[in-house]
Amino acid sequence: MQELDDSNIFETIEKEPLVLIDFYASWCGACRVAAPMFNRVATEEGVKIFKIDVEKNPKIKEMVELPGLPSVGCFKNGEPMDLVNITKEEGFREFVQKMKG
Repeated sequence: MQELDDSNIFETIEKEPLVLIDFYASWCGACRVAAPMFNRVATEEGVKIFKIDVEKNPKIKEMVELPGLPSVGCFKNGEPMDLVNITKEEGFREFVQKMKG
């Protein structure tokens, strides 16, 4: 997963037709555990996924209301579609498939 920051996240969201963003924090144990699963599922589903540390990037933290960590947001053609706080593979796969459809 490519790491984004406040300086390039909006450009990335706008140039990709469908993108997932893994919102995490370095201190979050569940984030570290879920990240490889997020990456694997996104790759299997053919969707680009990026990650951003919300603690190091305050601009995005102000703009996105996160229900908890880890959260994954979906953006289509630059527009926010949905955001989930999830760590279970089955639920994440269903979310990705729903966002693709």
